[in-house]
Amino acid sequence: MTLTESTLRVLIVDDNRDGADALGLVVETFGNQVHVTYGGSQALDVATAFRPDLMLIDLAMPDMDGCVLANRFRQASEFARTRIVAITGHADEGHRTLAMKAGFDAVLAKPVALKDIEGVLDGVKGVFTGQSRKPRSESGNLGTRSRLPIGEARRIRSERPSKALTQTESQAAICEGIINFQEEYMGLRSEQIHSHFIKDLLVVRIHGTLTLAERQLGKALSPEKGRDLIKQTRKQLVELARPMLESLVHEVTGVKVRSMHHDISTVTGEEVILFTLVDPPRFG
Repeated sequence: MTLTESTLRVLIVDDNRDGADALGLVVETFGNQVHVTYGGSQALDVATAFRPDLMLIDLAMPDMDGCVLANRFRQASEFARTRIVAITGHADEGHRTLAMKAGFDAVLAKPVALKDIEGVLDGVKGVFTGQSRKPRSESGNLGTRSRLPIGEARRIRSERPSKALTQTESQAAICEGIINFQEEYMGLRSEQIHSHFIKDLLVVRIHGTLTLAERQLGKALSPEKGRDLIKQTRKQLVELARPMLESLVHEVTGVKVRSMHHDISTVTGEEVILFTLVDPPRFG
């Protein structure tokens, strides 16, 4: 799918994994880029990198209440234009009032009707049609497009007094390493890859990585079953490769990986791997 000005970035936050994934499939069906997270704390980190146009947030979550999360987003200037919609099983007047005070733009009751989702999406697209969308900085969100072989990175580090790579060199080495990993381990060849550090986070975005077999699988089965199977298979492959990926990040940054989160859009083919590091890297 070719991304256009009408394509939205939509972040879905819900601790109910089945419900979150199902809603994600629906939003993807309308031709949008979707990232699903299962908790408020994680959503804070993901949103900084993903820069969504729209957030669909559950109100009742164990790690961080949806109202608290929305309020945190409303205090950040980078989300001033982001539309935030509450998704809740408690749509009584009291919960609606709390949600609106916290900074939500609207409240939708579970189970959310298809027409309501479409209405929210059309409303956000209408806002961006009426005024120019603020471009997402390549350097701030997608990271470097250059590549640096790991062997060359080792040579540079050995000759440098600090023994540390610069941020640009680190991002380039990680891009090169993941491209090689994809080719050797998964039989893919993806040149469209970007990485970016945000404090103790490393965000890797890989564009258009669906294989022909996966695209055919999605067509052969029902859209929901096909997309779910593709996601499950990719997540299993990446999970098996976790030691290799964490070792790559550790070698390049000098910092161990605390956790790794993976997601893939089965509409756009965009794949995201989010590494949370034990400490922020110290660059040369």
